[in-house]
Amino acid sequence: PELKGKSFLDITCRFDDAVPIGIKSNSGKVFINPKNDHIIQEGDKILVLAEDNDTYEVNDGSYETNKKIESPPAAEDAKQVEKIMFLGWRRDMADLITQLDGYVAKGSELWLFNTVPVEERNELLKDQGHKSELKLDNLLVYNVVGNPLIRRDLSRIVSVDHDGETVSLDEVDSILILADSVSIENGATVMSCDSRSLSTLLIIQDIQKRLYDEKKEALGSSTSIKPVSPITEILDSRTRSLLDVVSCGSAYVMSNQIISSVIAQVSEDRDINAVLRELLTAEGSETYIRSVSKFVDLKKEDKMSFWDIALRARQHREVAIGYKPAGLGFREASLLIINPPDKSLDRQWAPGDEIITFALD
Repeated sequence: PELKGKSFLDITCRFDDAVPIGIKSNSGKVFINPKNDHIIQEGDKILVLAEDNDTYEVNDGSYETNKKIESPPAAEDAKQVEKIMFLGWRRDMADLITQLDGYVAKGSELWLFNTVPVEERNELLKDQGHKSELKLDNLLVYNVVGNPLIRRDLSRIVSVDHDGETVSLDEVDSILILADSVSIENGATVMSCDSRSLSTLLIIQDIQKRLYDEKKEALGSSTSIKPVSPITEILDSRTRSLLDVVSCGSAYVMSNQIISSVIAQVSEDRDINAVLRELLTAEGSETYIRSVSKFVDLKKEDKMSFWDIALRARQHREVAIGYKPAGLGFREASLLIINPPDKSLDRQWAPGDEIITFALD
C-alpha cells in the first residue's frame, strides 16, 4: 500500500533484499521493465527478484534518489554479424533457430553440423507438417553433414549448400554442442549422450588449440585471437561433476534442470509464465551483460553504490539486477549477479566489471 501512486522509477531503491523488475496490473496484464513514469495503482502487484516471497520488505525510502545520476554519453551499440555453429540435432531445432533469428544481426550465419541428411532436415524442421516452413529475417543457414565425434569431419567443415563454403572452428563466434536427439532416439541413454557431447567438446578444443598455435607461429602473438570456448548442453547432473573435475574450461547448459525449474516456478505461481515468456524470447525485454562503462565514466568517478548504477540503468530503460566484478568468474560471483546484497553501499568499480540487466535491446 505504501507504494501506491509511486512511479516504477521511484521504487528502484525501495527493496534492500529484492530487485523490482516489473508490475502486474489489477487487470492481470504483466509489464516487465516498464517505463519510468508507469504509476502503481490500487491492486497492482510488484514483480521482484528475491530469494523467496518472505525474504524482503519495503524499506523506509530514505535512500537519496534525486542526486545527479547522469550516465556517460550513450554510444552506438549496433549488433555485429556473427557466425554461430550448432553441433547435433534437436527435435525442437525449428524453435531454436526461430528464436535465435530474433536476436542476431541481419546477415549472421548459422552452421548446422550433424549426421542428419540434408534432404531430411526440412521435413524434421516442419515436424511432420505440424509447423510451417522456416521464415528467417536475419540468419543465413549453412548445412553441413558430418559426425561431431570424428576429428576429420570437424577439421574440414564444408557446407553442402552456398557453393560449398567452408569455415574452421577458430572462425566462429559461438559454438553450441547439443544433446543429440538422434542418438537418444536410437537408444542412447542420457549418460551416453552426455559422453558423446564431452567427446565432441574435447576434440573441438584440441583442434582449436592446434589452429591457434599455427596462427600464433605464423602471425605472432599480437595478431592471433584465441578461439571461442564451446558451450555444451548436458542432461545429467553427474556430468556436471565430471566437467568440474576435468577442468576443461567450457561453459555448459543443464537443459533438463532449467526446464524443471521453470515448471516448478510456474506451478507455484502461474503469473511467472508471462514473466518467463518475455524474458526467454526475442520479443520484449531480455537479459544482457553490459560493461560498467555504459553507466559509469571511470575516468571521472569510480565509487558509487549498486543502487546508483540501477538508477542510471533506468535512464536507458534497463533494470539492473546484479553485477560481476572483473576478477571473478560467474560461478564465484553467484551471490552478486542476481539481487546482490548491500545495494546501498558504495563500492569501487573497475574496468572489466559487468552489469547484468533486463533491457529491450
